[in-house]
Amino acid sequence: MSETSDSTNPSGIKVLVQKYKGQIGIGLLVLYVFLLGLGTVGEIWEIEWILDLPLFRPPGKY
Repeated sequence: MSETSDSTNPSGIKVLVQKYKGQIGIGLLVLYVFLLGLGTVGEIWEIEWILDLPLFRPPGKY
């Protein structure tokens, strides 16, 4: 009676990660390249709204 779905079961999460490992990797790579490009554009052209994002602030500047 008490069946759990695969998405809530920890072993189900492992199955999903193994099933979609390629797509997850490509997604993370695209996200990394996007953030790298955004930071580069902000530094080169000194775009303040990009440089003020918490991700791109230097340590100690909050």
